[in-house]
Amino acid sequence: MNQMLCMDIDTVSQRQDRLLATLERLLELPTTEENWMLNQAAQLVAEALGAEKVDIFLHEPATDTLVALGASDTPMGRRQYAIGMDRLLLMNGGRLVDVFLTGVPCLTGHADQNVEGLFGVKSIISTVFQVEECHRGVLSASSSKPEFFLEQDLLFLQAVARWLGIAIHRAELVERTKQAAVEQGRRLAAEELLTIMAHDLRNYLTPLKGRLELLGRRALREGREEDVRDATAASHTLNLLRGVISDLLDVARLNRGIFIINPQPINLVDLVQEVVSAFTGPGTPIYVHAPQEVELLADPDRLQQVLANLLANAVKYAPKHTPITVQVDKERRGDEPWALLTVSNGGPGLCLELRSQLLHPFVAGVASTGLGLGLYLAHRIAAAHHGTITIDSPQGQGVQVTLAIPMEDEDCLSKKAPM
Repeated sequence: MNQMLCMDIDTVSQRQDRLLATLERLLELPTTEENWMLNQAAQLVAEALGAEKVDIFLHEPATDTLVALGASDTPMGRRQYAIGMDRLLLMNGGRLVDVFLTGVPCLTGHADQNVEGLFGVKSIISTVFQVEECHRGVLSASSSKPEFFLEQDLLFLQAVARWLGIAIHRAELVERTKQAAVEQGRRLAAEELLTIMAHDLRNYLTPLKGRLELLGRRALREGREEDVRDATAASHTLNLLRGVISDLLDVARLNRGIFIINPQPINLVDLVQEVVSAFTGPGTPIYVHAPQEVELLADPDRLQQVLANLLANAVKYAPKHTPITVQVDKERRGDEPWALLTVSNGGPGLCLELRSQLLHPFVAGVASTGLGLGLYLAHRIAAAHHGTITIDSPQGQGVQVTLAIPMEDEDCLSKKAPM
């Protein structure tokens, strides 16, 4: 009797040593290749427990299915995979689905009464694993022998499940970092290309502008009114193109941290009246509501750039003959006075998701034909003045864009845009 007891103690001790050695080998697995790592982990667990099949199921949200992305290479595993047991729909229920949904582990030595028993399985242990506190899958071990697994086997499986959650999280972080690096590389390459093109185009536009002005003056002198109109229209289009090129170069300057502002005392109301006069036309009336003056320290050229971008968008997207409103106001935020400049139109509204993205570079509305730089530059110019740009679409009708700039504390105003 004592000899048998010693043998049992020796067997348990050997089993514990084997399980601990398996945990050490699992910790050595690289997590860069997720599928390979999961298959290796399943194989190691199967060997440690003497299980005839080990599965690592991950939840697939698109199909609401548990999918075995890791599995031991064993006869029972291959046989069950051949009949499609590697995918378990949550709506069909079952022992493993219950473990995933409830988080309650399972240990049974008599699975004959359940669907698992139809495939020769009698003993099962399974436990959920989590990634960032969310249930992400189930780790399961099976045997055709009854009462095969012990409580300590389940504890071992739970330890492996905790490691799985950490390993999968790490692998996903690495993959997201790689994707972010690729996207960043693509964006930087695209911006570099656009910057080079912008510089080259600007060099070609200067003599072209001179030729158009020469043609316009000649047509005016010779009384060719139609040619004068065409030359004027061509010059207007050229100025729009020069504006696009200027925006591209400003984006490049922002990315290099050399975006300079030159603050000086200005009357915001005078600046608004000057810019609005260039946009007002019979098709789209623009109304200005403002006090006589709003004095602040700011870069007038950059604020003109902001207002011109806002008005260009408002005119472009407002229905014909729909008025545009420019509101200049002041308000107190805490102990500090702020100047507010709001441009509103009655065009189609913007959804919340798009409004949150429009302040990023190269993001434009569905109907836009531009590069999506105007609001981004407006946002960065506001930030350079320690101000803000906000976009609102009340009840999904029309769009209001508000520039807010602090009016005091001149020492806080930096000459460079914050990076």
